[in-house]
Amino acid sequence: MMDGFSQPHHVKGRASIADLFSLGKRCGLYILQFSDGEIYAGQALDVTRRYVQHRKVHCDIEKIRFKRVAKKTLNEEERTLIWMLEHEGYRLRNITFTSIPRGESDFDLIMSAEEQERWLKDTSYVDLSGSRVVDPELRRKYSRKFQRFAALPYSNEIMNVLRKYIHAGIPAPLRSELSFWACSCLPSYSYPNETVYSRINIHWQEVFTASVYKGDIVFSFHLALSPLEEAFGESLSPLLEKFPSLEATEHFYEPGGQNQINLVIEGAESAEVFMRQKEIVSAMRLFNLRLMKKGACAYSRYHCMDLADRITRI
Repeated sequence: MMDGFSQPHHVKGRASIADLFSLGKRCGLYILQFSDGEIYAGQALDVTRRYVQHRKVHCDIEKIRFKRVAKKTLNEEERTLIWMLEHEGYRLRNITFTSIPRGESDFDLIMSAEEQERWLKDTSYVDLSGSRVVDPELRRKYSRKFQRFAALPYSNEIMNVLRKYIHAGIPAPLRSELSFWACSCLPSYSYPNETVYSRINIHWQEVFTASVYKGDIVFSFHLALSPLEEAFGESLSPLLEKFPSLEATEHFYEPGGQNQINLVIEGAESAEVFMRQKEIVSAMRLFNLRLMKKGACAYSRYHCMDLADRITRI
């Protein structure tokens, strides 16, 4: 995995590493090693400046490896490097591009590790304990939008699918509402010939989108790729053959990491059958739980309480 990287430079206590890398030869990838065995992988146009920035945050840097990479390929090679390190079992301090969150998280305070493990292993288990959030100001903010939403064609079908998604794919949805997931109602940005009805957001990204495109209901899922490849192979052919309208896209969000795939399917009935597949539930749950453990929902201010009323009901 360290192909092309320099031997580790011992940098403990160094304020600068300017003497290690010549001017004009500082653009590339680097791997920091910390005293506790964890590592951090990243990219830099000037690795000596990036090192100084890291020292302001991390006081336990012990070693650094470096590999020169052309500026135009930095993003792609950084993602690949992080993916490979993660799969080889290294403990990464990175947040962006990683799939597996490290250490304890705020989410662990509302759903214990034991509960999380049960929820991941038993796809029939749904935890609806807790009570709904009460926020009159947030409710008032989007009440008119919800009235517009409810008056649109297909709104009932879409709410039914949203409800099934919440129950199947969101851990402890009542306890995690707002702090860790949010549902938008008719988000203002849309696309030609498409009306976005709602998005479910976790951490810094959408995980589920319901929209109508040229008169057809379309649902977009962001899920963990590994459970699907394990069940259906890298091509996912058996899954794609079972659902003729299902399409895999290259849409990708950095917060979800490399273990991520975007699947789009047409029709409310097809989406409901799709979400009854055990492998799909596993992929949704793994992806969403990992995102929640990475941090709070950045889109809670867009949460539509009236819509949440309908989609959290049993």
